[in-house]
Amino acid sequence: MLGSRQEIAWLESNFYRDAFRKILRWLIISLVIIFLLIAAIVYSIFFQPTVYYYANTIDGKILDMPQPRIS
Repeated sequence: MLGSRQEIAWLESNFYRDAFRKILRWLIISLVIIFLLIAAIVYSIFFQPTVYYYANTIDGKILDMPQPRIS
């Protein structure tokens, strides 16, 4: 009887240990993905491509317009 209690306790301990490691692994992976997404958002905010404005004439010529000054 005592051996079976110890065996049950050992099996439960192994189960919880394995489950904790699996959850911890997924947590670390999700944190890495979150930080990569945050870095992508910050990069896209700070390094936006410049916007070029142009105008068309009636006969189809494209004229470059001066860039607006950001104050």
